[in-house]
Amino acid sequence: MTRVLIVDDDAFILEGIKRIAGQNFEVDIANSGQEGLHMLTADGPYAVVVSDVSMRGMSGIEFLEMARSVAPMTTRVIMSGYADQEILSASINRAAVFRFLNKPFSRKEFFDCLNESVTEYTRTVSSQLGMSKNELDQKWILTELDKADFDRDFTVRYQPRVLSGSGVLHGLEALIRWNHPEHGPISPMEFIPVAEQGSSIRELTQWVLRKACQTWTDWQYQHSMDVAMSVNISPVLFSDPGLVGMVRNTISRSGIDPNKLELEITEGLDLHDYDLVQDKIAGLKSLGLHLSIDDFGTGFASMSYLQSLDVDCIKIDRSFVTHAPDKAKDYSILKSVKDLGQQLGLKTVAEGIENDRQAQTICELGIDEMQGYLFAKPLLAEDIVPWIEGRTALIPNVTTELPQSLLLKCA
Repeated sequence: MTRVLIVDDDAFILEGIKRIAGQNFEVDIANSGQEGLHMLTADGPYAVVVSDVSMRGMSGIEFLEMARSVAPMTTRVIMSGYADQEILSASINRAAVFRFLNKPFSRKEFFDCLNESVTEYTRTVSSQLGMSKNELDQKWILTELDKADFDRDFTVRYQPRVLSGSGVLHGLEALIRWNHPEHGPISPMEFIPVAEQGSSIRELTQWVLRKACQTWTDWQYQHSMDVAMSVNISPVLFSDPGLVGMVRNTISRSGIDPNKLELEITEGLDLHDYDLVQDKIAGLKSLGLHLSIDDFGTGFASMSYLQSLDVDCIKIDRSFVTHAPDKAKDYSILKSVKDLGQQLGLKTVAEGIENDRQAQTICELGIDEMQGYLFAKPLLAEDIVPWIEGRTALIPNVTTELPQSLLLKCA
């Protein structure tokens, strides 16, 4: 789904636009120009960035001018409640804005603007790289992956998983990010599927696993942080005869406690070669680590996975979490998954928690853990400890049997 970033210092407007645009686009929001710039560089690429012109601190024009530098291929749109000629000129001359949205605007005007902006983004990408969008997603990315310097071009970010109710940090998920030296951030949604077509996926997985395990060891030694570390494993690697050996060697060399390592697998895992998959699962479990099913519920094989695989945890896809506070059907699905996990002795984790009401719902249902932007975006390794030390009231306005304001600390 096409990614759009909305920047405004009015929380009400942000949420309203996100609700509307979220029907057709993957929408992220930022409440200041500073946060918007961070997201463009850390979480991009975005096809379109839309900013209000009047914001506290950094104005919309200043933000989009800087956005032009850090994310040159992203299409820029500015919103304003008054069509001042000076603003129009500054937007065009300084920030190279593609469209000007005059507030108030209709739903149709907004979607027309976004669709035109996405078309402009595709045209820009094609022009810059001299190839079609499809070629960008395939041939170009594959070539760039093959020649990438992993330690220079890639980083691992860590997103916290917290215990429902208390907000206590329980674990971290390691997530890879690619900042191309010439073209800036490239989304994992773009390069991971391409990497899975060649040998790059094994190299990327090994690199992330090594980084995550070594980081865990460093944290444990320096700060006595005894938290869980989860790493995604591509289903493609289950046909790799060296998978178990790679994981075993990484555990041995890093010194991580295998009981604190969790490998996440998705429903893309082919269960037709049942014996092969079971052998790999048994080999991995023999190392003392844990296995979880990621994005549970997004495919047709969910129940087959629970029936066939020796897993320890279910990570419930965000699509079931988003509307659970308001939609009875989504709420019922969450409750059913939680009850199923409890009956099977599996831990449950809800992904994509973005607001207090979602957190409240998860706590009421008794789902074990939560993960999402309400608590933290994926952070660099060096930002984790300051984040832990600075967090209080991690689940604001959530009513539980435990105190609401807790200093987030290691479990």
